[in-house]
Amino acid sequence: MRNILLVIKHEIRTTIGKRSFWIMTFMFPVLIVALSFGSQLLAEKSFANEEVAGVLRSEAAAITGLVDEAGLILHLPPDVPAKLLQTFPNQASAQIALEANELDRYYLIPEDFRQTGEVILVVSDYSPLANLSSNTLFKYIIDANLIGDDALARLMIDPTPNEVFYPQAVDVQAEDDNGVTSFLVPYTTMMLFFMLISMTGNMMLTSVTKEKENRTMEVLLLSLRPRELMAGKLLGLEIVALLQMSIWLGGGLLAQGGGGQVLRSSLAALTPSFVLWALAYLMFGYLLYASILGALGSLAPTAREGAQFSFLVMLPLFIPLILNTIFVESPNGGLATFLSLFPLSAPTSMVTRLVSDAVPAWQPIVGLVGLAVTTFFFISLAARFFRADTLLSSASLTRQRLLGALLGKENQEGRPSRLR
Repeated sequence: MRNILLVIKHEIRTTIGKRSFWIMTFMFPVLIVALSFGSQLLAEKSFANEEVAGVLRSEAAAITGLVDEAGLILHLPPDVPAKLLQTFPNQASAQIALEANELDRYYLIPEDFRQTGEVILVVSDYSPLANLSSNTLFKYIIDANLIGDDALARLMIDPTPNEVFYPQAVDVQAEDDNGVTSFLVPYTTMMLFFMLISMTGNMMLTSVTKEKENRTMEVLLLSLRPRELMAGKLLGLEIVALLQMSIWLGGGLLAQGGGGQVLRSSLAALTPSFVLWALAYLMFGYLLYASILGALGSLAPTAREGAQFSFLVMLPLFIPLILNTIFVESPNGGLATFLSLFPLSAPTSMVTRLVSDAVPAWQPIVGLVGLAVTTFFFISLAARFFRADTLLSSASLTRQRLLGALLGKENQEGRPSRLR
């Protein structure tokens, strides 16, 4: 036990003594929140303040042709530049201009437009996979001529240009009228947990491979048993992970009092029950992936070679990030539920669902039990990799070596041999 405590102290001192650790601890959550909340708020403000005329002009990147067989277009609204619309007496002349690349499209208003409401759009280059662009500009021109009122035609594009929200509900979800927190809180939670588990898990991989590269491992094994070394590294780096999470949670609670409305409503998800579930899933999630990466480090001769395989190890934890929209649109759907109960993806998926919607009480329990059992299995499996012959081996990491280690048969050269 004394040896394990020595390794724990060494790992904690070594990790928190690095400047990069503190930079990532304080700067990463700030960066995630700034990118997530900042981009969303700027986008909403931009759309709220943008005039209809600006939107219409932005759609007219090239001159658009018009063949008006119905004699409908008698004037252009004042906020539509006349140069954006070039009229042609017939379709043949418009087609010639199109083929000469003077236009990229033209509209044809047939004679029976008032009966059918049909308008034909002819483009120079059609791609079935590309969006042909919005027709808001031309609709605006048609509406203005049909109604005879430019202001009313403008309102038909955006009937409520000056919406004002007055959130008064106490409930966070009811208060979230603009949908900012309903998307950003789950996404930010998932990203933070993924980075926390992956960073601390990779610290285990780096710690083992670095000690193998600089031959410190040979010295350590003179006074430590391999499993004492593994246990000390796992527990030491888990304390570091809990320290990072405590700093993030503490910073979130401090920001809750002084932040804006969106930030306060977002951080309201940090309820005591959620914090307890988050800590439990973080602890077991870290132990699961750190034990796998530690076993990988015991076999890899260098940090670079071990890093080549680490992506495959972290892939189950990365899949929920790829499918992050399902946790917003359907957090209790089949796929989101499966990912939160599947042990290898549960650490990020379940905590994301817990901040997205009300989750049935039995699911976090079942997910945590499954994660704990799987973690115990992989720790036991990783203990078979932490042997003197694998930790001192300089052989390249191959599938044959991996299979030999799983079977408990491997010598220093990486060739199968029965150990005593």
